[in-house]
Amino acid sequence: MNVFLNIRLCEYGRHNLVDFGVKIVHPEYVSIGDNVVIHKDTLIHVAAKEKVKGKPIVKIGNRVHLGFRCWIAARLDITIEDDVGIASNVTIQDYIHSYEDITRPIKDQPLTGEAPIRIGKGSVLGANVMVLPGVTIGEHCMVGGNSVVTRDVPPYSVVVGNPARVVKMYNMESGKWVMVE
Repeated sequence: MNVFLNIRLCEYGRHNLVDFGVKIVHPEYVSIGDNVVIHKDTLIHVAAKEKVKGKPIVKIGNRVHLGFRCWIAARLDITIEDDVGIASNVTIQDYIHSYEDITRPIKDQPLTGEAPIRIGKGSVLGANVMVLPGVTIGEHCMVGGNSVVTRDVPPYSVVVGNPARVVKMYNMESGKWVMVE
């Protein structure tokens, strides 16, 4: 672990494992809970729209696991609640680049489309998942590998595809998982 990480972050819990090769741009806007694992080559990049000292823009709860080569890009607010598992190569981004001006390269156009992202407690995101701005993933959800999440996911559900769609939900009354057509 980078020994300076806990000094520079907005908040940094106990018993965390952060591999070498993890990069955090603007760590003063990142909060990490307890017992968090962040694997090698993960990038957490904060391009804050409003910089308020002591107010985290990326909030990672307790017992969260971030796999290899994840990318979290935040401008407004990304919250990853407790006990979330995130596999390798996952992208979570709460903004996009504007592409209105056809005379300029998209990469040089302003950031726009900001909307908060929340990933509910106990959820799992499979490998290569992409979560787009404005999405809330409810608690105890499974997002299948290679899915692109473009809209909210109800709690206790399984989503797959591009765009991701609900294929299974837990029925609280029957106590069973039910396929959705």
